[in-house]
Amino acid sequence: MPSIEINIYAYITFFSISILIFLYLGWKIRKIYKNFIFYLFKVRGRNAEKKAIKILKKNGYQILNKQPIAKGYLYQNKKQISFIVRPDFRVSKNNIVYIAEVKSGMSASIQDIGTRRQLLEYSIVFNSNKLILVDTKKNKIKKIEF
Repeated sequence: MPSIEINIYAYITFFSISILIFLYLGWKIRKIYKNFIFYLFKVRGRNAEKKAIKILKKNGYQILNKQPIAKGYLYQNKKQISFIVRPDFRVSKNNIVYIAEVKSGMSASIQDIGTRRQLLEYSIVFNSNKLILVDTKKNKIKKIEF
């Protein structure tokens, strides 16, 4: 009888270790997948920005800065909290300076809540009512004002 008891413990141990290995491998594969997707989004974003530069220059805009940084402030329970915003470009045309955001697809519309909020945040932080939304899929520049 002792040999059967040992075999059962061996099977339980083997099964338990196998489950732990599969869980670990699944977690690693998920992490690799998420990093790969993030990489694809970065490549897509870089390509969209390159295309946006061509669209802007073709339409007479001069690129002043790529991804200019501005510091914004808000208050939470009377405590000042700072944050950073980084639009895609600061451009000018006819001596007017615009903040430019590059989007493609469905997000290249002010109907998209994320895009609309992002543009409003830029307007407030940069203290500017001159914004443009560059739609790289449709090759269009949309002037936005709040």
